[in-house]
Amino acid sequence: MTTFEGAESAERRVALVTADHLPAGMEDTAGLVDQLRGAGAEPTLVPWSDPHAAWDSFDRIMLHSPWDYSTRLAEFSGWLDNFTNDARMVNPAALISWNLDKRYLLDLAAKGVIIPLTLAQDVGRNFTEPALTELAAGAPLVVKPAVGAGGGRTYRQSSAAEAIRLIRAEMPDEPVLVQRYEAMIEASGEFSVIYLGDSVSHVVRKTPGTREFRVQSQYGGTVTRLPVEPWMRDYARSVVGKLPGQPRYARLDFIVDEAGTTKLMEIELAEPDLFLRYDDRSHRALADAILDSPG
Repeated sequence: MTTFEGAESAERRVALVTADHLPAGMEDTAGLVDQLRGAGAEPTLVPWSDPHAAWDSFDRIMLHSPWDYSTRLAEFSGWLDNFTNDARMVNPAALISWNLDKRYLLDLAAKGVIIPLTLAQDVGRNFTEPALTELAAGAPLVVKPAVGAGGGRTYRQSSAAEAIRLIRAEMPDEPVLVQRYEAMIEASGEFSVIYLGDSVSHVVRKTPGTREFRVQSQYGGTVTRLPVEPWMRDYARSVVGKLPGQPRYARLDFIVDEAGTTKLMEIELAEPDLFLRYDDRSHRALADAILDSPG
């Protein structure tokens, strides 16, 4: 495990970036803090929006739980711009910025990563019913803002007409994604591969609750630990290799459809829940990834 024996105190300071309303972080924070301290580091929870934060005093800066970024995007993006090309950021700021807008999925699709059939518009009201009818091909549609978190403002609509009405009522002037619904998410759930350092740490499956398609716990979703299978490692390495930068931590969410095709739902590089609590070794693995990163 990484240590900093003999280093000055300032060289061991780690900022775990959080939100104003999460001053103590989240479920996995305590375990991560313990591992960082055990490695000789001094972790501190710091809200990204704290005007008095002394960012220059930190040796590493890791976006841990800034879960208000999507409702304060302009402000958050301005803060993140301060760290462009700053090697202290555990995941590079440019990579995080790219990942904040879900239209990155189309970038990855252009590189050969299979995703659900997806259309995007910079302005939601520009969607047309014929285009969405063709996208749906008789299946439901999922409508979501291009910038969002935790399944918020994500809707399943039974027809293109319904999707158009929803978009024009709720998100007419912002970037929007519409995807063909993947029914296997209800049958077998969504898989999450957790990537720490330069390898896969662990895998969980997130299953939606009754009459739901969103897998987050606030909508009744449940999480179970799964064994890591070789194909999951290969898939994660393949997707990570197509990113426009190298992350030190990531969560890859995917489904396996009825034909056995693996489809990427999202890749979380900014502030993902890494489900460290489901793997005894993962708090240490993330601490190592933080402290071993360039900076």
